[in-house]
Amino acid sequence: MEIALKHQGRAQAPARRTWFAKENWAAIITWAAFSYIQITAVIRSDGLASWQTAVIALSMLLFIVLFLKSQSDLTRSQQWLQLGSMWLVLALNAALVSHGFTPGLAVLWVALLPWFVPERWLYWMVIPALAPHALVSLLDDPGIGDFLMLLTCGTFQFFAIFAMSKARSESLAREALALTHQQLLDAQGKLAEQAADTERLRIARDLHDSLGHHLTALVIQLQVAEYQADQAHQPQLQHCHQLAKQLLQDIRHSVSQLREPQKPHLASQCRALAQNFPQLKLQCQISADLVLDPLSTALLFRVCQEALTNSIRHADASEATVEVWRHRATIHLRYLDNGQCPMWPLQEGNGLQGMRERIEEASGKLLLSRPQHSLQIDVELTEAVA
Repeated sequence: MEIALKHQGRAQAPARRTWFAKENWAAIITWAAFSYIQITAVIRSDGLASWQTAVIALSMLLFIVLFLKSQSDLTRSQQWLQLGSMWLVLALNAALVSHGFTPGLAVLWVALLPWFVPERWLYWMVIPALAPHALVSLLDDPGIGDFLMLLTCGTFQFFAIFAMSKARSESLAREALALTHQQLLDAQGKLAEQAADTERLRIARDLHDSLGHHLTALVIQLQVAEYQADQAHQPQLQHCHQLAKQLLQDIRHSVSQLREPQKPHLASQCRALAQNFPQLKLQCQISADLVLDPLSTALLFRVCQEALTNSIRHADASEATVEVWRHRATIHLRYLDNGQCPMWPLQEGNGLQGMRERIEEASGKLLLSRPQHSLQIDVELTEAVA
């Protein structure tokens, strides 16, 4: 999953979320309150069956749809189009409901801006947020009430920008910390592997240089003793000679095995990965005798890593299962959690797209399904790859 770490003069997009995630309910309730005020005001002035009432109702519905879509859409061009359309809705509301609460509704609009607007321009966006109501008020005999409305709502807009800026900074800081923590764990794992390789090489050299040398000398001495011994002792010396030769071969085989780097095992890697997510109980159903080459092990490990991250960040899962097995010439991986995946068909983000690209580059298949509203990931790799 892509994680934005630097500001670089422009705000980063928020993480993908569903429309009715718990983070959006406060905005939905606020929108509902202001919608009631706006529609009630236009009904009183123009009547229930007027075209003004229909336009305001439809524009309010469009506003919340654009707001929720901008929360989940990661395409920057569409985001700017949606933000511009939301501002036009505000202007339309100010024009048709001159003494309404359009500046209050604009609080939701400015709450989105910290994710998309450079910080140096952020607080200046209060001006376009208040502009529609201010212009309409100037053309319609402004009073003290209009001034107080602009002052009060402008204060709330400043507060919304400040609060969402802090929330965005904290979100990016948490993601940067999580990435740094993961890099630290990866570095520790590599250091542990290097230390293990170094220790194996040291033991292999010691076995070869000490035991191998002495066993070779022992084999030669037993061979000499066998030729010099009388007929009665030759069978015992021959037996000792064969045992020494067999022991020397075993030592050489052990040295060769120690010099070969150990292949990573997917089960142990997944269990180590689960330690990074204490809030998620991971069950690994991977046979201990299932040995894969390092490339395929790394590929399946990245799939598990991305799946676990999605389970925590997007599905609010508390349990997950990873199952890997071999069937004929194919290696299968299945990942399933107990989280919720309300949107289907699923819009794949950067993480799932990257996962699919890796699998397809290895001539494999990645399948997504939704049993009981939970996301299930199935991966197939041919034996030639695995």
